Amino acid sequence: MRRTTFAVSLALAAALLTPAAPAAAADPVGPITGVPSGRCVDIPGAATTNGLQVQIWTCNGTGAQSWTIGTDGTIRALGKCLDVNGGINANGTKVQIWDCLAGNTHQRWTYNTTTRTVINPETGKCLDATGQGTADGTKLQIWTCNSQTNQQWNLPGTTTPPGCTRAFGPGERTVPVTFAGATYQVTVYVPAGASAGSRLPLVLNLHGTSGTGSNQLAYSEMKSAADAGQFLVAAPNGAFVNGSGFAWNVPNVGNPPGRDDVGFLAQVITTMTGGTLCADARRVYLTGYSGGGRMISAYACARPNTVAAIAPVAGLRAGRPDPADTSRPDPLSCQPARAVPVIAFHGQQDATNPYPGGGSDLWKYSVPVAQQRWAALDGCTGTPVTTQVSAHVSRIAYLGCRDGAEVQLYAVSDGGHTWPGTSQASTGNGNTTHEISANSLMWQFFQRYQLPAA
Repeated sequence: MRRTTFAVSLALAAALLTPAAPAAAADPVGPITGVPSGRCVDIPGAATTNGLQVQIWTCNGTGAQSWTIGTDGTIRALGKCLDVNGGINANGTKVQIWDCLAGNTHQRWTYNTTTRTVINPETGKCLDATGQGTADGTKLQIWTCNSQTNQQWNLPGTTTPPGCTRAFGPGERTVPVTFAGATYQVTVYVPAGASAGSRLPLVLNLHGTSGTGSNQLAYSEMKSAADAGQFLVAAPNGAFVNGSGFAWNVPNVGNPPGRDDVGFLAQVITTMTGGTLCADARRVYLTGYSGGGRMISAYACARPNTVAAIAPVAGLRAGRPDPADTSRPDPLSCQPARAVPVIAFHGQQDATNPYPGGGSDLWKYSVPVAQQRWAALDGCTGTPVTTQVSAHVSRIAYLGCRDGAEVQLYAVSDGGHTWPGTSQASTGNGNTTHEISANSLMWQFFQRYQLPAA
């Protein structure tokens, strides 16, 4: 008996002395409130019928307004999930409740703490109060994200990033960036109406060979897109003087010694996410034209943890051409540590960077091969889905990629070496399509992604 008592005492003492394992953090639970209305997202009548459209209603503390924000991306109440009806990617598609289904992308949502928007990554659209309504009974839908207040929501358990006071107001200017002992002037643009204390997304927009940052900003017409989307733009110059402009020091393609442009772009991002531009470090995106497209492709290979998504225009690459077989990329020259979402645009009549491959030693393998390589790097499953978008534009998309990434390519059958949608001339570079807008499509795509929290 004494031995038993002694053994039990030891076991009890050990249990008391052993620190308890920390409990897993619970999913946040509470109301979702509309910013302009102050009303709560509500399940009408607390019913649980599949297909019932949700609404806003005066907050009342009931279970019909108590939402669990799941780490799996679901938003749940009364045992049901917030769901995009049929996953239909159309403005006005109703947001409803439905039985929660594992892996159902209609029921996945992300929250942008800066813009306070709730986004369905499958459609790229925002949770929206119909007609900008603020009254009880206003139904909820998805709509193209537009920075209007009827798309702004406060979720339980979320915080906004620390504030920042931008050094200057809206407009175009240059700001200094110091790298490796030298200082460079970088063209930047702050959108009209931007608050000095708000952290906004940042798009780096890289010029093509012989271009400049300021010329690229004009050629791409990105200032108007930035005004509409409320994002910041930085347009630096490449390392080498080339003609009347500059060229990028793209890694692994035999350039002479010069500035490390991967390191330089990383410093541009660091500078712009600091007090200079007050950009949101989790929402940094890269686009670029021609040689700029090659440069951002290389940057995403080398520094994937600093860029949320990329959009090469007439310049998608996935590493240097393989010296043993230039019809494919060298796998050792692009090994990103995370899945990088990609949306690319390329004219099939491009004579500078030919769509089917060939051309200069900097190019060689085809655009479809580059897309396939990114799909492999991003862990995409299945065959690509091709959609005819317009008379001369098709979209080839690899879906089911790791961490929700996608790899999309807009192929323009009559397009040249040009920026889709711009009204600016590009003499000698072939046709510019106006059937799509690269700016609009890439911004819709970018809004679906942000870097993981540190």
